[in-house]
Amino acid sequence: MPSQIFAVTVTYNNRFHLLKKVVEATLKEGVDKVIVVDNNSTPESREKLKKYQKKNRKVDVIYLPDNLGSAGGFKKGLEKAYKDPECRFIWLLDDDNKPEPGSLKKLKKHWTKLKEEKLAIASYRENYRINYIEALLYKDPGKVLGRKNSFIFNFHILDIPKYMKKLILGRLNIREKDDSKIPNSGQITVAPYGGLFFNKKLLDVIGYPNEKLYLYCDDYEWTYRITDKGGKIILLMDARVDDIDKSWHVTDKKETLLSMFSPLNNFRIYYGIRNEFYFRIKHRVDNKFVYYLNCLILLLIILFHNMITIKDITPFKTALTAIKDARKNRLGIKPQFKPENNINDFGIQK
Repeated sequence: MPSQIFAVTVTYNNRFHLLKKVVEATLKEGVDKVIVVDNNSTPESREKLKKYQKKNRKVDVIYLPDNLGSAGGFKKGLEKAYKDPECRFIWLLDDDNKPEPGSLKKLKKHWTKLKEEKLAIASYRENYRINYIEALLYKDPGKVLGRKNSFIFNFHILDIPKYMKKLILGRLNIREKDDSKIPNSGQITVAPYGGLFFNKKLLDVIGYPNEKLYLYCDDYEWTYRITDKGGKIILLMDARVDDIDKSWHVTDKKETLLSMFSPLNNFRIYYGIRNEFYFRIKHRVDNKFVYYLNCLILLLIILFHNMITIKDITPFKTALTAIKDARKNRLGIKPQFKPENNINDFGIQK
């Protein structure tokens, strides 16, 4: 029997228009089946998906009664793919990750070339943070997560000059890196779900995503298990997927990281900070004094930004609640921060 490749994707809200483009591009790439996890999408989107599924025998859909977040959604899809005897390889995609032509062929070729047991290959996405590029340029996989003892978003006091330089260059619309010097492939410590390609036997080693993390950083915690157990994650630059919908954390050039700390992003702030704090304190901290110093400084910056710019310190208070819960290992869904209680557009990390 030839190798069977299954794509797994999670959709939510009213995003069938994006999902359809991704599924059709994925099928054109040659996957044998697409498993779609409907994370309690809107009735309109779900009805369209049901009609689409009837016309496409290669599309298999899991309909969930509740939004289980990215961790729960991808876990359901991964379990279904793993249990299917015809499945050998899995390609994870967000519902707005449209593969570029030839990307799957390049992933398969690279996997065959390396053919290691504990291996995953990450497709390149344009909205990757600069840390991914630096990991390849400097041949340092850990640069994806910033310095040891960094706080959220890789914030570290020693990098403040770099942040200022980046801000100034962004304002002047000057590119800092020469793309021509970036290697076509290299190791990284963690990767997002979207674009990840691997043999399903890898799940025997790393298990499934932690549902208690619900949203944000759950993919980092899950993929970190690969490298933590002696495996490799390879970022392949010429196997590309396009993000056809703008992620919430991708700001305009003249905006800053602090622009994300808005009351509209309340639930995102909570789960993002709580989960990243939980992950980093376990795996990326070897000096708690430095770590908590970075934490304190960024929190003060957020507080001043909230007071001066939006005159609302709700995001700052949410960040404090997130840290408190992370320190006490209080994970799972927190009722006051359920996405539907905060904003109409809710869903998975991208």
